[in-house]
Amino acid sequence: MAAKEFSFADLNKEMSKISEYGDTLDKSSISEIDHYISTGNYMLNACLTASLFGGYPNNRAVCLGGPSGTGKTFLALNAVRQAQEMGYSIIYYDSENAVDRTLVEKFDIDTSTFRYEPCNTVQEFRTSITALTDTLIAQKSKGVTLPKIMIVLDSAGNLATQKEIDDAKSGSDKADMTRAKLMKSTFRIIMTKLGICKIPLLFTNHTYMTTDLFAKQVGSGGTGVEYSASIILFLGKAKLKDTAEGDGQEQTGIIVTAKPNKNRFAKPKPIKFHISFNKGMNPYVGLEEYISWENCGVERGKFLTDKEYSKLSPDAQAECKLHTYTADKGEEVTMYFQASATSRKLCVRHLNDTVPVNELFTSKVITHEVLLMLEPIIASNFSYGTDEATHEELTTLFADAE
Repeated sequence: MAAKEFSFADLNKEMSKISEYGDTLDKSSISEIDHYISTGNYMLNACLTASLFGGYPNNRAVCLGGPSGTGKTFLALNAVRQAQEMGYSIIYYDSENAVDRTLVEKFDIDTSTFRYEPCNTVQEFRTSITALTDTLIAQKSKGVTLPKIMIVLDSAGNLATQKEIDDAKSGSDKADMTRAKLMKSTFRIIMTKLGICKIPLLFTNHTYMTTDLFAKQVGSGGTGVEYSASIILFLGKAKLKDTAEGDGQEQTGIIVTAKPNKNRFAKPKPIKFHISFNKGMNPYVGLEEYISWENCGVERGKFLTDKEYSKLSPDAQAECKLHTYTADKGEEVTMYFQASATSRKLCVRHLNDTVPVNELFTSKVITHEVLLMLEPIIASNFSYGTDEATHEELTTLFADAE
């Protein structure tokens, strides 16, 4: 008589008796990303997740790092508004005493589903978020449907430790060597719990330049932050000035450079976008690098009639693009697009017309259909697994290394 087989399915069943959330990956959804919360800027979405329609993953941790004034809190509050539009309630840990009702309401954030948590130390944050996730997990185990929650910590870099406070009281000026360990411990404790509850964690952090021979930008808080976050985005800034000519231009905002220091979803390619002091963040700024007549039917230049086209030289005619469309009265209209980098007009294929260049970053020009046309181009530039070396290139590479 053949011995009874103890299969992997049997082993999986036994393990499920002691692990409530473990299962074969085809049945487990703990680590699956269900959706993304938009950043409010299409290129920033692409920078994070290789898609114009991506953004902050709904069950991962994302760090926005940078020096003061680089837009970290702005991006965090912008994310809060986007999340609320998707049905999220917010728990906002503030360690800088920098967020109040007046500021939050300027972002059109619903303060009734925005819980504000002042937070001073790493221990306070760890205790609070652990209790929060344990409460939700207990309810989930009972079969209760959990609310959609987004947690924001602003900022991790400003969290003190109890030792630091006690040393200040006693007058001790000894360096606090416990903070990095506490931060690492906190992230070790909460990451799996956040995944079980499908809670996105967005946190800001301070960065500084090392004093190495070749200085580099690093985040505060030690390796716990670095290992736990799925995305670490380092921000830098330059002044955004008005377009008036002459000296003494007034600063109207900042030009933010977002450089991924770590990204599990997209190639670490830096991008730039604007934050205006008066108008906030335009969702389309940054797309100009990928906008062209070939890619989406939008480019500087002019439309030519048949008569105007016929007067061009053969070489100039060869550079023009044929554009035909059906007019309101049903007649076929033929035009030719002629590109010109110095033109003050944009030719827009879906409008069958030109518009001023300053209307580029508007929904009139960059429609949803235009975004869909740009999406595969963005994916090819930002997705992992694209532009892979061919067999011949790899053979040559290894041959050169021998």
